Amino acid sequence: MSAVEILRTEKDGARRLGTREDQAVLVCIGACLVAILIASVLLAERPPGVAVVSIEFDDTLADQLSARSLLAQHRMHATFFVNSGRLDRPGYLTVAELRALASDGHEIGGHTVDHVRLPGLPAREQRRQICDDRRALLALGFAVSNFAYPWGAHDSVSAGLVRSCGYDSARGAGGLGLLACVLCARAETLPPRDLAATRTPGSLRRGHRLPSIQALVRRAQQEAGWMQLTFHHVCDACEEYSISREDLSTLLGWLAEERDAGRVVVLTVRQVIHGARPPPRKLAVD
Repeated sequence: MSAVEILRTEKDGARRLGTREDQAVLVCIGACLVAILIASVLLAERPPGVAVVSIEFDDTLADQLSARSLLAQHRMHATFFVNSGRLDRPGYLTVAELRALASDGHEIGGHTVDHVRLPGLPAREQRRQICDDRRALLALGFAVSNFAYPWGAHDSVSAGLVRSCGYDSARGAGGLGLLACVLCARAETLPPRDLAATRTPGSLRRGHRLPSIQALVRRAQQEAGWMQLTFHHVCDACEEYSISREDLSTLLGWLAEERDAGRVVVLTVRQVIHGARPPPRKLAVD
């Protein structure tokens, strides 16, 4: 019998439930509807908490340097996930520029030597990409303790190598719903559920305007959780994965207002993983 035929009609016209399996289906559907209704009510009545937000830039892109003055203007620190093999190449950050960012207090993280998709590679090559990238950045004087998988792609081998190579955490891509969903995870937990694959809404694109990014932060406020905002290019519509300097400035200004109101703290990944918790009314910068 199909699920549509749950109700049957007797010869006298009276209606009765079908098999026990049919009744179980109805009970399950009813329970799910009740759970969704209860969750909706609880979330609607729950007062906003304080969201922890990390501003992150991937891929060692040269145009990310234009974010430096904006971050300083709003007294914020970001995390830059770097491919050591790209440094000093055309279109990418130089070692000197990276050192300038680090001197401002921004965190430098690992992102593989050559920005490769790790799953499917031999374990030896995965190790080279993950471990040699960290060694190269450490040799340049950067305190590298956190990692981001290119495209968020990882498997059990790469997750294990992240730990054995000395990283404290690794960022995945996805795991948090972009659309409104009362049963979906709205923010990463603090501390994160899985340090080898922290959850995000994925990389932000040109189509993610300020209201949609603000909505992500507000959802994190409801959970008093962690929201990682991942950017790539900082330019005027130069790539799909880009944000304009004007839009980034507006976003940082809004985050500063939320921070000053005690609804947001902006921390680097290292600060989050190491458990730093500045007072909610004021961002502690060092």
